[in-house]
Amino acid sequence: MFSVTDNAFKQLDAQLAASAEKYINIAIRKSGCSGYKYFIELCDDTTDKLILTESPVTIVTDKANEPYMQNVQLDYIQEGLNRSFKFSNPDAKSECGCGESFMF
Repeated sequence: MFSVTDNAFKQLDAQLAASAEKYINIAIRKSGCSGYKYFIELCDDTTDKLILTESPVTIVTDKANEPYMQNVQLDYIQEGLNRSFKFSNPDAKSECGCGESFMF
């Protein structure tokens, strides 16, 4: 089950409020040294999308990503002056050293 922390929901809600789009799309693309990376995008269309959460923010992904989203948690963290979204996936076989990309 895909989960989102309160901190992440607050930040995603703020991003949507500042844009014309209505939904958050989580994309998975080949990237980084370990193979794949999660991307957060704004979108207006949920056609052919899997709905991961509906409240307080609707988060969707491509239906083909369903197996890769099962135990993922999305958080928004602050480390010193740096703030960022962090995806935690216990089912990933490996991650790169910086935690940006993962392998299934």
